[in-house]
Parts: sequence; C-alpha cells; structure tokens
Amino acid sequence: MRMLLQAGLPQAMLAVGESGTLVSLWCDYLQAAALCFAPSVEGLSCGDCRSCRLLREGNHPDVLVLSAESGKRISIEQIRNANEFMAFTPQVSRRRWLRLEPAESMTTAAANAILKTLEEPAACAHLLCVSQNPSQLLATVRSRLQVLPLPRCQPGACLALLKERGVPHAEALFLSRNFGGRPLRAWQLWESGWLTRRQHWMDAVLALPQAGSIAALRLADAWGKEAELLLLREMMLGLLADLLRVRAGLLDTVANFDYLHVLQVLAPSADAQRIWETVDAWIHFSGYLTQNRNTGLLLETLLLNWMNLWSKEKRRGSTK
Repeated sequence: MRMLLQAGLPQAMLAVGESGTLVSLWCDYLQAAALCFAPSVEGLSCGDCRSCRLLREGNHPDVLVLSAESGKRISIEQIRNANEFMAFTPQVSRRRWLRLEPAESMTTAAANAILKTLEEPAACAHLLCVSQNPSQLLATVRSRLQVLPLPRCQPGACLALLKERGVPHAEALFLSRNFGGRPLRAWQLWESGWLTRRQHWMDAVLALPQAGSIAALRLADAWGKEAELLLLREMMLGLLADLLRVRAGLLDTVANFDYLHVLQVLAPSADAQRIWETVDAWIHFSGYLTQNRNTGLLLETLLLNWMNLWSKEKRRGSTK
C-alpha cells in the first residue's frame, strides 16, 4: 500500500475479489490512508487526524460509498448525484473519494452515466470500483479503470484469523478448508451460527431415506426459510459427491468424514443413475433461483429426489 500511495493513486481504480475475501477490508485501509493527513511510513492511516476521525464516525464529507441493497441495483439517479459530488472541491481531505461496491450492480444507464466522471475527472477526485465479476462491467467502463495489485490471502490466514477471533480449532479448521480464500465470509458464517444449523440439516437430510416423503416436505418448508440457500446447495452437492466416493471405495477422500459411517450404510443401495440426475438438479438450483421460480416447490422436488435415490423396496429392506 505504501508503494501505491507513493507512486500516486490512479483517479479511476478497480479492486477485484469475491465477496467475503479480504478485498473490501484492504480497500477500507486504502481509503483511510488516501484521505489521512499523516499516513505512516507503512502506508497506513494515522487513526487520529480529523479525516480519520470523521471516516471512523461515518461522517466524512469527502467520501461517498454506493452499495447495492439486496436484490437491487445502483441506479442512474445515484450515479448522477455521485457525479455532482465528485465535481466539488474537497472539504476536509485533499481528495474526494467515490466507492462503488459491487460496481457490476450498476444498471446500464448508471454505468453509462459514470463515464462522465471517468472521461472528465476532477483534479482531486478518485473513483474506486470494487467488483466480484469485472466481466459484467461495461467494456467502456472497465477499460478506463486501473486494476489494483491486491495482496493474496496467504495459506493459513483464514485459520489464523478465525482462531484469533475465538473460533474453536475444529470449527475454524472446517471453515478454513471450505472458505480458505474468503476469511471474512468464514467469520460471517461462524457469527451467524451456520455450522450449528448445518449439522442439524445434515442429520435431517441423511435421515430422509428412512423418514419418508412427509419428512421431506417438512424439511423443504424449513429450508425455504433459510437465508443461506446456496450453502444448502453446496452441502447437498458435497453429500452427493461423497456418496459417489463411497460407492467407488474412495473412503479417504470423503469430505464429510464425520458422517462416513452413515454414508457407508446408505451408499450401496443408492441408485447410481439417480445420483447423477440429482447432482445435475442441484447444480442448476442457483439458476432456478435467479429465474424467480417457486423456491418451496423446488426444494420439495429436490429433497424428494434425494429420498428417492433409494427405491421403496431398498428402503424397506434396509430397515429389517
């Protein structure tokens, strides 16, 4: 960061990284250092000057952050206001700072409107676009942004961060294995109690071959109220992959090792063709969600498909 500040910040920047990585945190540090009156030799903000205090309090007059709300996009009206903001002289710091996150959430009209600032930037104005999918940005916008060289998340960083924040070793290890490159996402899931809910859902879904269709419908109703539907999708795809591994005798590669004994009981009687059909259905689940299909009905179908990996005869035989 020190080298970036010393070389002179570009007026139009692009920071690329998935949600839950350290990219947003890194951008916070850059934003604070760029506005600070006396950044340290390492390129970090001092934390004590007027600019740092205003930023910490969320009242900095030279900073405007536009973030898309869930299910919404950054509108042309917001960008027009942002263009006016960028044209004014800084009130406190030496720069005006506009941050768009995620930048790809701009509507086409909004993206075209931001071109005005990109083509004729004010002398002390800086635009930072944070994007998970830069390919979704308009080419005319993307070509005018300079990609920032962000530090990569080092191996073990996620585990270290979680343990530093008090997450028990076993849970931290599980989260770091699954979200190693996204430590903030891992921490968010821990705080939200996802691991506890995940264990509950795992137990419930593995019991369905014996519990029957009524239990599957009840579970679908409960899952319909779960905010982390895509995590449920990943959980189910992981279970299906483990079923295939157990059937192939690859026991040492099973991801859900704590459930190996259950999978060993279930796997031999599962229908191989139905497993692959169910895998395909779960793969397309996220696409179905974006099409605004009936989520409850989708979940009912998917869980009944899971239950029907075992024919009635095989389920009856396994209970004897």
